[in-house]
Amino acid sequence: MNALEFRHLKRFCDKYGIDYYEIDNTLTYYENLKHLRSIAHMLTQTLDTFEIERMAELQKQYIKEHPIAYYLACQMAGETTAADIGPPIEEFKFSLKDYVNGRNNQSLQKVSA
Repeated sequence: MNALEFRHLKRFCDKYGIDYYEIDNTLTYYENLKHLRSIAHMLTQTLDTFEIERMAELQKQYIKEHPIAYYLACQMAGETTAADIGPPIEEFKFSLKDYVNGRNNQSLQKVSA
Protein backbone atom coordinates (compact mmCIF):
# COMPACT_ATOMS: atom_id res chain seq x y z
CA MET A 1 0.00 0.00 0.00
CA ASN A 2 1.51 3.32 -1.07
CA ALA A 3 1.23 6.74 0.58
CA LEU A 4 -1.60 7.94 -1.69
CA GLU A 5 -3.75 4.92 -0.87
CA PHE A 6 -2.99 5.39 2.83
CA ARG A 7 -4.03 9.05 2.51
CA HIS A 8 -7.33 8.03 0.87
CA LEU A 9 -8.03 5.60 3.70
CA LYS A 10 -7.29 8.31 6.27
CA ARG A 11 -9.73 10.66 4.52
CA PHE A 12 -12.36 7.90 4.60
CA CYS A 13 -11.73 7.48 8.33
CA ASP A 14 -12.09 11.24 8.87
CA LYS A 15 -15.33 11.33 6.93
CA TYR A 16 -16.99 8.63 9.07
CA GLY A 17 -15.21 9.27 12.37
CA ILE A 18 -13.26 6.01 12.38
CA ASP A 19 -9.97 5.72 14.23
CA TYR A 20 -6.79 5.44 12.09
CA TYR A 21 -5.81 2.30 14.01
CA GLU A 22 -8.41 0.41 12.00
CA ILE A 23 -6.12 0.70 8.97
CA ASP A 24 -3.93 -2.39 8.80
CA ASN A 25 -0.62 -1.98 6.97
CA THR A 26 -0.35 -5.70 6.30
CA LEU A 27 -3.55 -5.69 4.18
CA THR A 28 -4.01 -4.29 0.69
CA TYR A 29 -5.76 -1.02 -0.04
CA TYR A 30 -8.97 -2.74 -1.16
CA GLU A 31 -9.07 -5.07 1.83
CA ASN A 32 -8.67 -2.09 4.16
CA LEU A 33 -11.33 -0.15 2.27
CA LYS A 34 -13.74 -3.09 2.54
CA HIS A 35 -13.08 -3.32 6.28
CA LEU A 36 -13.55 0.44 6.79
CA ARG A 37 -16.78 0.43 4.75
CA SER A 38 -18.20 -2.32 6.94
CA ILE A 39 -17.37 -0.28 10.05
CA ALA A 40 -18.88 2.87 8.50
CA HIS A 41 -22.03 0.95 7.56
CA MET A 42 -22.33 -0.40 11.10
CA LEU A 43 -21.82 3.08 12.59
CA THR A 44 -24.43 4.74 10.38
CA GLN A 45 -26.97 2.01 11.13
CA THR A 46 -26.48 2.19 14.87
CA LEU A 47 -26.57 5.99 14.83
CA ASP A 48 -29.95 5.97 13.11
CA THR A 49 -31.32 3.43 15.57
CA PHE A 50 -29.76 5.31 18.46
CA GLU A 51 -31.26 8.63 17.32
CA ILE A 52 -34.75 7.13 17.05
CA GLU A 53 -34.48 5.55 20.48
CA ARG A 54 -33.11 8.80 21.93
CA MET A 55 -35.98 10.83 20.47
CA ALA A 56 -38.52 8.42 21.94
CA GLU A 57 -36.76 8.65 25.30
CA LEU A 58 -36.76 12.47 25.17
CA GLN A 59 -40.45 12.49 24.28
CA LYS A 60 -41.29 10.31 27.29
CA GLN A 61 -39.16 12.54 29.52
CA TYR A 62 -40.91 15.67 28.21
CA ILE A 63 -44.34 14.14 28.87
CA LYS A 64 -43.29 13.34 32.45
CA GLU A 65 -41.87 16.81 33.07
CA HIS A 66 -44.64 18.79 31.33
CA PRO A 67 -47.93 16.91 31.76
CA ILE A 68 -50.13 20.00 31.43
CA ALA A 69 -48.56 21.01 28.12
CA TYR A 70 -48.96 17.45 26.85
CA TYR A 71 -52.60 17.33 27.99
CA LEU A 72 -53.35 20.68 26.33
CA ALA A 73 -51.74 19.50 23.10
CA CYS A 74 -53.94 16.40 23.22
CA GLN A 75 -57.00 18.58 23.88
CA MET A 76 -56.22 20.84 20.92
CA ALA A 77 -55.77 17.78 18.72
CA GLY A 78 -59.16 16.50 19.89
CA GLU A 79 -57.85 13.49 21.74
CA THR A 80 -57.56 12.99 25.45
CA THR A 81 -55.17 10.28 26.54
CA ALA A 82 -55.72 10.51 30.29
CA ALA A 83 -58.04 7.70 31.42
CA ASP A 84 -59.04 9.43 34.66
CA ILE A 85 -60.05 12.67 32.89
CA GLY A 86 -61.84 11.16 29.92
CA PRO A 87 -62.93 12.77 26.68
CA PRO A 88 -63.62 16.51 26.49
CA ILE A 89 -67.07 17.67 27.60
CA GLU A 90 -68.76 19.43 24.71
CA GLU A 91 -72.03 20.52 26.36
CA PHE A 92 -70.46 22.45 29.25
CA LYS A 93 -70.10 26.17 28.52
CA PHE A 94 -68.70 28.48 31.15
CA SER A 95 -70.47 31.81 31.52
CA LEU A 96 -68.77 34.56 33.49
CA LYS A 97 -72.08 36.45 33.76
CA ASP A 98 -73.82 33.48 35.40
CA TYR A 99 -70.87 32.97 37.74
CA VAL A 100 -70.87 36.63 38.85
CA ASN A 101 -74.66 36.65 39.30
CA GLY A 102 -74.43 33.46 41.34
CA ARG A 103 -71.74 34.98 43.57
CA ASN A 104 -73.85 38.14 44.05
CA ASN A 105 -76.92 36.07 44.97
CA GLN A 106 -74.91 34.08 47.54
CA SER A 107 -73.53 37.24 49.16
CA LEU A 108 -77.05 38.77 49.31
CA GLN A 109 -78.41 35.65 50.99
CA LYS A 110 -75.64 35.78 53.63
CA VAL A 111 -76.35 39.46 54.37
CA SER A 112 -80.12 38.94 54.65
CA ALA A 113 -79.73 35.87 56.86
